[in-house]
Amino acid sequence: MKTLRSKLLLIFLVITCLPLTVAGIISYQTQKNDLTNRIEQTLFIYSDNLSVAVEDIVRERLFDLEQLSDNPVLMDEEAGKEEMQQEFMKFIHNHELYYGLIFVSPQGQVTVDTDGTVVGNNVSERQWFQEAKEGGVFLSDIFNSPVVNSPILAMAASVENEEGEVIGVLSPSFDLENLWSFLWERTSEYSAQQNNLNPSGDTFILNQSGDYIAHPDQDYILEKNFLEESHKNMSTMEGFGEQPGLIHNEETQSVSAIAPVEQMEGFSNDWYVGVSVPEDEVYAPLRSLLWKYVALFSVVLLITVTAVFKLSRYITSPVENLVSAASSFAEGKKVTPLHSNAYEEINKLNRTFNDMTERLEEREKAHQKSSLILEATDNGVISINREDLTITTFNRTCENLFGCKKEKVLGRPLHEVKEICPEFASFMGHVPLSDDRDHRSTIFEFDCTIHGWTHSFFLSNTPLPSFENDGRVEDFLLVFKEITEKREMERELLRSEKLKVIGRLSAGFAHEIRNPLTTIHGFMQLFKESPDAGGVSSYHYQIIISEIERVNSIVEDLLTIARPDKTEDKDYINVNEILAHTIYLFQARADHSNISVEQELDAELPKVYGEDKKLRQVFMNLIKNAVEAVEHNGHIFVETKSRSDFSRQGVSIRIMDDGCGMDAETLDKLGSPFYTTKADGTGLGLMTCFQIIEEAGGSIDVHSEEGNGSEFDIWLPVQ
Repeated sequence: MKTLRSKLLLIFLVITCLPLTVAGIISYQTQKNDLTNRIEQTLFIYSDNLSVAVEDIVRERLFDLEQLSDNPVLMDEEAGKEEMQQEFMKFIHNHELYYGLIFVSPQGQVTVDTDGTVVGNNVSERQWFQEAKEGGVFLSDIFNSPVVNSPILAMAASVENEEGEVIGVLSPSFDLENLWSFLWERTSEYSAQQNNLNPSGDTFILNQSGDYIAHPDQDYILEKNFLEESHKNMSTMEGFGEQPGLIHNEETQSVSAIAPVEQMEGFSNDWYVGVSVPEDEVYAPLRSLLWKYVALFSVVLLITVTAVFKLSRYITSPVENLVSAASSFAEGKKVTPLHSNAYEEINKLNRTFNDMTERLEEREKAHQKSSLILEATDNGVISINREDLTITTFNRTCENLFGCKKEKVLGRPLHEVKEICPEFASFMGHVPLSDDRDHRSTIFEFDCTIHGWTHSFFLSNTPLPSFENDGRVEDFLLVFKEITEKREMERELLRSEKLKVIGRLSAGFAHEIRNPLTTIHGFMQLFKESPDAGGVSSYHYQIIISEIERVNSIVEDLLTIARPDKTEDKDYINVNEILAHTIYLFQARADHSNISVEQELDAELPKVYGEDKKLRQVFMNLIKNAVEAVEHNGHIFVETKSRSDFSRQGVSIRIMDDGCGMDAETLDKLGSPFYTTKADGTGLGLMTCFQIIEEAGGSIDVHSEEGNGSEFDIWLPVQ
């Protein structure tokens, strides 16, 4: 009801329909009350007349009994059975309602009947016999007889002699079907006499308990209860007194008029005659009247709505077009320019709307292009609101890097996103969000661990001013690029250049030293075997030769560095076997120092393709260093498992110890030639290990902290 058209319709409808509705309701209620009273009176008369008809039937039956009991033959105690049977047959012939008669002695024995089938039966316990034996006539209530297994009406009258003594009891068999047929005939005759009522319901008779004792449907008789069906009790009908009353049945949607049957001598039963009529038929004239009013009201309403609709359409149609175009444009749909062919006010609005949409479409195109660039770039872009630290921008590169969908990130506070995305929290831990009033950008590099791997980033942090240009910083704009591969390539290039230089120096140095060493070694052996040793003991000769062999070992290491491309035949190698053999070689030394060595070797570990000798050299160096770094009562842990790296299948070898560990300076120089912390070390062992693993296409990651042990993680590709 907030639109102009709906308000116009409402005003005209109220002005037109309200008076008509009030007048119609008043007239309808008046006629409804009058019609309802006439219908109810008709039902009362209907049921009351049927009650009189039932009373007439009862009186006629009682009169028949009185006449039969005064028959001279039956009053004669000397009359024979045949004479009495003849009188019985005459009575049945003259009264078609009866089909049999019995004569019972005062002792309750049946002495005469019409067909001789029940002679000799004792009926002294029957109520009708006991009532009639006291004198007079008796008409029982309708009940289910266990003898004939059907509803019956018992009738009886005493037979007295001339002295007034009871000499027997008469009991005719009454045909209930004739009673019911007679009652239904009376109902049809009375319905035909009432022009304003033609009920299609049921006419019935009830006993004092509310049970049906007469009904068009034989299954109802003494099987169903009217009071239970209508949810009433006997006090309801007793409250009517001697006048008819109405009972409404909500379940069957019917109205029943109930009239009591008058009691008389010989008939003391509480019977009620009822007429049940569907409410639809009772109030059919009322519905017809209602439909007439509805039709009249509909015609007036239709005329009014048509007139108001045409008027409102002229007024509101241009406005609705403008509203529809604005809604479509707000939903992102393309709209055609609006025509200026209505009244002046709307024409001005249409021209303004056309100019506005044209400017907004140009701005939207620029925004879509910026968004496309933002999503397509390889740089990660994040913007964070300065006031509440909610994330306002999170592009596709950020989704792929941190594993968080932008739908779960945008609009949420920074601390919540850190909780649901640990990788993002690790990244933001290196990014300071300073409130820089001078709008100065900061550019820096940092390393961060994401998904278990170390990544290098180049990041720019720029404070974004607000759109109002009031000098406030509204957002922090973080633009970063991952430079992990670049830094790795630089480190590899630097290491390669170092190795080349060292290789050239080592080759020349080894060549210059090896030839004299060979000559000295040979002559020293000859000198040792010569009898003219000059008093030099064999112990000193052994020291000299041992030192010469040590220098020769250093020369071998230098030659290994100088000739990195020298390879033996490669084959698929079982890493677990090499590790197990290496650990076995150092087990005695470890046991001597009370060092425990724990192994967790993956039985399903795939074989790697490489040189057996070189891998053994790597594991020998690392385990030897671990044993030397661990003091007494220490622990060494060796583990192997499958692990993929950058979509390549490989194996991971982890060697951990709880020894002395390394400080930051040692970690930084680890793998550098001739750098060692051991008194008798050459500084070439770890350098050789790094070179062998890199030649195999793998990598070594070292984690150590002074006083807390060291961890070497080796990754080798399967192929």
